[in-house]
Amino acid sequence: MKSIKYENITIGDIENIIKTGYVTEIFFDGDNKTANIKELADSLKPVIEAICEIGKKMCDTFNAIFKDLKYLLNKKITKKKFIKLLQSEGIQRNTINEIIKNNKRPYTYARYYEILNKFSKDEGK
Repeated sequence: MKSIKYENITIGDIENIIKTGYVTEIFFDGDNKTANIKELADSLKPVIEAICEIGKKMCDTFNAIFKDLKYLLNKKITKKKFIKLLQSEGIQRNTINEIIKNNKRPYTYARYYEILNKFSKDEGK
């Protein structure tokens, strides 16, 4: 709640404040010669805090999911399984042999999906 002295405001100022729609109540205190303004933000503060809490919980959940997903994608697989997975997607053996020739990187599911994305983009051209 904001407090403004009578000397600093006019009736026109009060009318403009009311037109904004951000003010829910205005109290005039004759003893202290102040106008107390209750803003909409004051009323919505509990709702805003609840939405922030929900957002934090969602972020924590997504971080946990992505951590598990990262672990699964970086899980090593055998060369034979890697080749079989590529063959199951319709990639020819000659192409697979070019991919695995002079291999320095480990065979992982992440690398498998990377190769599939590369081939799907190449087919689109």
